[in-house]
Amino acid sequence: MRFRGLTRIDHLRAAQIDGLEPRLRGDVWYADSVNGNDNYSGKNWDVATATIAAAYALCSAGDTIALFGSFSENVVCAKAGVTFIGMGTGYGQARWTGAADTIALSITAAYVSVYNIRFSVPAYDSGLPSAIQLGSADYAKIIGNRFQGKAASWNAIYSPVANSDNVEIIGNEFLYMNTVTYGCGILGVEASGAGYSGWKIIKNTFHSCVIAVDILARGCTVYGNTIAEYGVAATGAIGAVLAMGIDLSGTDSGANMVWGNQLGGTYSATLYVVGASGDQWAGNYNVLTGGLTAANPS
Repeated sequence: MRFRGLTRIDHLRAAQIDGLEPRLRGDVWYADSVNGNDNYSGKNWDVATATIAAAYALCSAGDTIALFGSFSENVVCAKAGVTFIGMGTGYGQARWTGAADTIALSITAAYVSVYNIRFSVPAYDSGLPSAIQLGSADYAKIIGNRFQGKAASWNAIYSPVANSDNVEIIGNEFLYMNTVTYGCGILGVEASGAGYSGWKIIKNTFHSCVIAVDILARGCTVYGNTIAEYGVAATGAIGAVLAMGIDLSGTDSGANMVWGNQLGGTYSATLYVVGASGDQWAGNYNVLTGGLTAANPS
C-alpha cells in the first residue's frame, strides 16, 4: 500500500528508534485529518476517519491506529495493547494537541504504545494538563515522539497516580517545557510512598525544560539522555532554564541505575537528586565537573 508516496515499510522505518521498529499489530485503523471522514470505515487511507476518536471507537484491544495530519483532540485509551503511530517521513506529519487545561492522550490500560507523533503540549490555565497522562498504564511504550511546549505548557508526560510500572520512554525529544516552575518533561506524582518501578528512560533529549525527569523511582534505568541547562526561557531569552535535571527521590525509592547521560549544569544534589538508597550513578558526563562522573551527585 502506498500513501503520500511512501510504502508502509518506509513509514515504519521513519518511526524506527535504535532498532525499536514499531509494528502494525492487530487490525489497522486509519485517521487522516485532511482527507478523512468520520462516517468512513477507517479500514484504509481511502476511507480513513477524520479524527483519532472515531478510529479509536472502531478499534479493539491489540489493534493499531495510524495517524496523518493535525489533530486537536482528547482521547482516553482504555483498550489494552493499542498502538498509536504517526505516519509520514517524520513525526512532524502527525501532530496532536489538546485544548488548554486538557489531556491529549490519557492511557488507562496496559501495553499501549505511542510512536512517531509530534505532540503540542496543552497549555495551563487550571488543572493539570499534559500531552500524555498515565494511569494503570503498565508496560506503556512511548518511543520516538516529539513533545513541544508552547506558552504556558506544563507537563509532557504526567502520571498523577503511582500505578504504572515498567514504562518505556525512549528516543523522544522534550522541547520548550519552560513555563516557570511547572514546565516538565516527565513527572510522576508520589502517592503515600508509592512509586514507579522498572521504568526505562533512555536516549531522550531535554532542551529548554524547567524540569526534565521527576519521579519516585524504584529499580529504574536512566541511560543515554541529554539534559541541557541553558535554553530558551518562557520570556524568549536565552538562559539557564533548568531547575531540576533528574529527581528520583521519595519514600522507599532507590536501586536505580543512572549512567551514560549528558547532564547539564552542576553535578550536585541541587539539580540531580538520587533515590533514598542503593542508586548507582556513574559514567555520566558533566562539563562543570570536568568529565565523567564516578559517584552519586549527593
